[in-house]
Amino acid sequence: MPEYEDYDDYDERDEYDTRRADEDYGDDTYDARRTYSDSDDDFFGDELDDFDESGESDDFDESDDYGEPARRRTPGPPKARKTHKVTGAPTGSGGSGGSGEQPSAPAGGKRKRFNWKTILLTIVACALVGSLVQMVARGGFGGSLGTSGGGGGHKKSPAQEQEVRPSTKPKTIRLGNQRVPQTSGPIIVINPGLVAPGGKASVEGGGFEPKSTVDLLLKTKRSDTKGRAIRTVRTDKHGSLYTNFTMPESLGGKPGTLVAQQRGGGRSAEAELISGGAIGTARINKTVGRPGDVVSISARGFKPGEQINVFWGRTTGTPVARLRTDSSGGVGRADIRVGVAPTGQSTLVLVGQQSKTTATAPFQMLSLYPAIKSSPYALKAGQRIRLSGNRFAPNERVLVYINATSGLPAFTTQANSFGQLRDVAFDVPFGLKGRQSLTAIGDQSRAVTRSGFTVLPYSPSAEPSTFGGKAGTTLSFYCAGFAPNETVTVYAGNGSVAGRKIATFQVDGRGKAAAVGSYRITPADEGGVSFKLIGSKSGGVAKAGINYSQGQGH
Repeated sequence: MPEYEDYDDYDERDEYDTRRADEDYGDDTYDARRTYSDSDDDFFGDELDDFDESGESDDFDESDDYGEPARRRTPGPPKARKTHKVTGAPTGSGGSGGSGEQPSAPAGGKRKRFNWKTILLTIVACALVGSLVQMVARGGFGGSLGTSGGGGGHKKSPAQEQEVRPSTKPKTIRLGNQRVPQTSGPIIVINPGLVAPGGKASVEGGGFEPKSTVDLLLKTKRSDTKGRAIRTVRTDKHGSLYTNFTMPESLGGKPGTLVAQQRGGGRSAEAELISGGAIGTARINKTVGRPGDVVSISARGFKPGEQINVFWGRTTGTPVARLRTDSSGGVGRADIRVGVAPTGQSTLVLVGQQSKTTATAPFQMLSLYPAIKSSPYALKAGQRIRLSGNRFAPNERVLVYINATSGLPAFTTQANSFGQLRDVAFDVPFGLKGRQSLTAIGDQSRAVTRSGFTVLPYSPSAEPSTFGGKAGTTLSFYCAGFAPNETVTVYAGNGSVAGRKIATFQVDGRGKAAAVGSYRITPADEGGVSFKLIGSKSGGVAKAGINYSQGQGH
């Protein structure tokens, strides 16, 4: 296969062969600028023809024909297939298959061709187009781009949940038929405890470590092991906290449990959280008030002489009042007390007993701010404490808790028609020591108030009937300051160990006893002997002793 000096020489010989083919077939219109109308002869077919003519042909054979299949063309005279005859350098008198005439340039100048660089760029462009088509078929550009702005395929992360660690159950003591915690631990209260979805409430508590971080978690069931994190708060230097939160709309009016869980400290507290035919007309003279306030209402559009049930913020349960319509099916004026409903925007609802006609009027429900106090503030176990309070919802039951705000209350009491607590008293159970928390919660309104009291220790005293004596002398004891009617045990011995039990007796209703607990002095007591008298209920300890050698007690 001959070598050509340059690309132009080869291109010239290729044009010559093309013209000779045209002459052989007698088609003087066939030249390098021909076009095809048939769709099978596409762009890539032309490129392959041009590639065959490019001159870079180490793999080309030296036959007269490349063996390409004939192309389909539009009807008309058959066209000659281009062939390349590899011969020596062209001569002026003709060449292989030539006519002996000098070839002339085709009309319009030299034909434009694609070289190997153009082919490579075309292939790369096709690959890029194919990639874009696949990308769109798989879900568009958004699904493939890793953006942080929520593009295609990006899902919003679920609400954060945290594990609720089980709290350590405190030791309890019995108060009547109920057991209450023996010591005051972490505690939280929600005010108001009756919150509508989307409403605001405050949380206050204490008993946590100072300057600690506490997470507030909301559980829909008490048995849940995980809770929805709604707030994080830091306690003050006293271990107390105060914050606000918004009742989640997703709770849908169902009750829940709020958990305050200290990070790393193992302390936690819980509090209960409770979320509330035809059309008539109703009017109310006041649009703002608290449960227990007196308002005047009027109504129209009901059945004559039927009973109307009055509700606040709901349409089920026991009505707060019952009215009777007149002959026109209306109520001219009626004075009623504002019932219990979630604080914030509420509604007065009137429902006809027979016609089921409903009438409503908007009402802004204000929060209740009850108060409670104990008297006396400090006392000993077994003594009676009295409670008083006010500003609860009228006639509602009040739950009283000691050192806790969940589970069964220590006892319950009833507010009067003015929302007051009167003549509430109980005996402080034995086992309580030091500062105690007292929480009162309205059963309907969930209004909360906190107070407390201090349990003082018993400090009894005892004296022996004699301060000395010889062996065989019998002595007894005089004591006071024990709990009323409790049993006292006497121990004899020296050192830190109580020693042996020598007597048991019972004090009177004032915690006193005289000439009780007989003891005979032995020769072993010549160096002196000490006694301990311990109350069985109060735990109070009295000490006494005699000194044989000096004949005096101490």
